[in-house]
Amino acid sequence: MGLFDNVSNLVSLFVDDKKTPETKNLANRADVSSFDFGKVASLGLPAILKGIQRNSQDEAGLDSLNNALDQHQDVQKYQSVEELSQNVDPQEGDKILGHVFKDKDSIIDRIADSVGMSPAAVKRVLVLLAPVVLKYLADQKKSKNLDKQQLQKETSSIADSVTQTMADSSHGGILKSLLGGLSSPD
Repeated sequence: MGLFDNVSNLVSLFVDDKKTPETKNLANRADVSSFDFGKVASLGLPAILKGIQRNSQDEAGLDSLNNALDQHQDVQKYQSVEELSQNVDPQEGDKILGHVFKDKDSIIDRIADSVGMSPAAVKRVLVLLAPVVLKYLADQKKSKNLDKQQLQKETSSIADSVTQTMADSSHGGILKSLLGGLSSPD
C-alpha cells in the first residue's frame, strides 16, 4: 500500500481543520499559514486533478501521465507522509504544473484572486501540492496494478470525487468558476 490509503486521506492532509505535522511542514515550506495553505489547497487540489484528468483524455496525454506516474512509484523512497512533505521538490512541482495547466499563471492568478492571496504565495503552495498529488496517483496505480485505461478511469474518478467534496464545502461556487476553464479537452 502507498502512503495514502484513499483519496479522503489526501484531501484531509491539505484541507482539514486539524493541522497535521505534514500540513504545518508544507505550509512552512510555502511560507504561508496553515489556514492559507488549506484555502489554496481547497481550490488547487481539485484544479490539479481536473487538469490531469483533462490531459489524460487522449492517448498522448495518457501515455505522458502513465510515464510520469512510473517515475513517482518508488513507494519505498518515503516511509511516511511526513517524510514526503519534508522532501517535496518545488522545482519538480513547477514542472508538473506546467504540464497540467495550459496557462499555469492564469490558474494561479484566479486562485489568488479567489482566496485573497498573492499569486507568488499561491504558486509556492501549488508547487508543493503537485508532486504529492502525483505520488498519490502513482501509489494508486501501483497498489491497484492499473493499466493505462484503468488509470484513466481511476484518475477521472478521483478528480470527480475531490471536486465534488470541495464543491460541497464553503468554496463550492469559487471552485466551479475556477474549474470551468479546465473541463474542456481542447
